[in-house]
Amino acid sequence: MSKLFTLRIWPIAALCISGALLMGAYAFQYIGGLDPCIMCYWQRHAHKGVLGVAGLTVMVSLIVDGRTWLRGLNVLIGLAFVISFFFAFKHVGVEFGWWEGPAACAVSADEGLGGKSLMDSLGGPMEIVQCSDVLWSMFGLSMAGWNALISAIAALISFGVAIKGKQL
Repeated sequence: MSKLFTLRIWPIAALCISGALLMGAYAFQYIGGLDPCIMCYWQRHAHKGVLGVAGLTVMVSLIVDGRTWLRGLNVLIGLAFVISFFFAFKHVGVEFGWWEGPAACAVSADEGLGGKSLMDSLGGPMEIVQCSDVLWSMFGLSMAGWNALISAIAALISFGVAIKGKQL
């Protein structure tokens, strides 16, 4: 295993990976104008969890010298990436029509936000992004597909780092 995949270095890489995925999602939203659906938000929350656990692991690695704590925290990073993978894969399944999306993706703007009077007071109906819509893709993978792939690889690396237990 290379020096990147050690108990102390991998959490920093995990921070960078989740941070980059979140920054990309926010860039697509605020710069590219691609509004997220409810399932996109779930994936963002999962990456915020990765950031929290990986940040904690980095802080603990500065204080603790033992491998046991660092192994356990790297397992938690892996579990956070598994949750991200789960939400992303579920979203990919909705995009491909393998299963139904959540009810929040299937309502109209008037139904979902409390009726016509509320919508009129806000300046007209808002568009609700459907979870089945693929707003961007590259090489045949949507944003959710890329998130699932990257999260799965990162989870496997996290578990591998925890099992090998190498320290720098």
